[in-house]
Amino acid sequence: MSADPSQHFERDYIRLTERFKALSTFSQFLQGIHRAFLPGSAEPAPDLGPLYEEVKALPDRIRADPPDRVRDRIRDIEAKLEAAAEVLRESDMALSPSLTRRFFEKVRPADERIPFYLLLFYLTRADKDEDLLDKVDYLVTAAAAGSGAPGTLAARSREEMRAVFERLLDGTEAASIDAEVSAQIAGAFDELASQIAATTDFSGLAAEGRIESLRTLKRQLARGQVQPEILTAVAACNLTARAVFQRLYEKERHALRATSERIDELERRAGALDLGSAALVRRFRDSGRTVESQEAEGSLRWRQLLELHEAAAAALNVLHGWIPDSRAIGEEGSPESEQPLREEDKEFWKPCLRLLREAVDPARGQGSAAPPDCHLESWEADAAVRSTSSSLLSKAESVVLYAAALRVKAESETEAARRRTGPEVPADLLEQARATLAHVTELDHVFAELVGAQVFSGAKDEDEDVRQ
Repeated sequence: MSADPSQHFERDYIRLTERFKALSTFSQFLQGIHRAFLPGSAEPAPDLGPLYEEVKALPDRIRADPPDRVRDRIRDIEAKLEAAAEVLRESDMALSPSLTRRFFEKVRPADERIPFYLLLFYLTRADKDEDLLDKVDYLVTAAAAGSGAPGTLAARSREEMRAVFERLLDGTEAASIDAEVSAQIAGAFDELASQIAATTDFSGLAAEGRIESLRTLKRQLARGQVQPEILTAVAACNLTARAVFQRLYEKERHALRATSERIDELERRAGALDLGSAALVRRFRDSGRTVESQEAEGSLRWRQLLELHEAAAAALNVLHGWIPDSRAIGEEGSPESEQPLREEDKEFWKPCLRLLREAVDPARGQGSAAPPDCHLESWEADAAVRSTSSSLLSKAESVVLYAAALRVKAESETEAARRRTGPEVPADLLEQARATLAHVTELDHVFAELVGAQVFSGAKDEDEDVRQ
């Protein structure tokens, strides 16, 4: 006995109703983007009123008309839905994925059905360009989060996420994937999510290529990931990555602000810069403004943060000129550094460096023995020896040399203060100690910045292998 045709027609009605809701939601979504970000441009607003009336009247036609006529009516409605969808999709193709993210960040729609129906619109399309995949990826995360703005933690459990995607894909042509293969693919996303969750600093997140690996994995599964289990794993991994990114960025924000202030200070002290140095500082400023703009739009990307770190490291390197080649403050006739010291700084560093030179080359001190209070480490002694040669010290070697000189000077001043028998330390000794402490603070900044520059530079090199 054949099934009652009206039962099939009822399912068709539900399917057409859901598709019309997706079409209507998408039309309003595009109009919202144009009003918010593209004022004055033509808004894609097809007249869906008559189509709505036809869908709404379908139950009455199912009950009153013969089956053949109902089938014809359903096919006609489907054709009109498809025609309207093609018009909307053509308009959508002119919009970048970033506008989708910016719309949700600006409007923050509270109705969780909005990302659901936008996804339903995209998943019924046969075309799958790169931009569409990026939009789907964002909306999958928004739908899973249970919020129109998926920048926060998920509001749904894993089971609830899966139920959303099972409902979403009901009636669509999901890709045919073996259950075991589907579980393996979902497991790969879960493993990557665990690795991302364990990341403790931003440079590690970038250097390990985990965010890029997530993007690459999703691209490889662009057509095959339309399965509830896989979509659930993708969304959960995306939400983990977003939460970790936000956590790490909050920590990075303070460090970047301090770095910017340090660059401002060094730039003021450096005065006029040559063209190359000025270009590197300008690159840092431009990169900082881009990060601020992206953050305001809700579209901040890890690549731009990595670019800001690299730009900061480059700017700090060129502004380290207050640590010159030590030969510039040595004996008469020695080469001058590219950025000479102020006269008062020369007078401070000259005896400090002379003491180190005498420690590694007693002949320079008129045959006296090495000063017993230097106690140079091997790397300090190596830097001191190189400073007596014609070789130009690297920036790292200069930092080591100057740090050793300050340590020896500070230890000498501490010992002099201990040997005092009176209750007060002489004013001249206090003045020397203050000068030492001031230079220690400066050197500490430079050392930290030099280490940071090497770390960011290393992160970039390691990350090249996993970039697309």
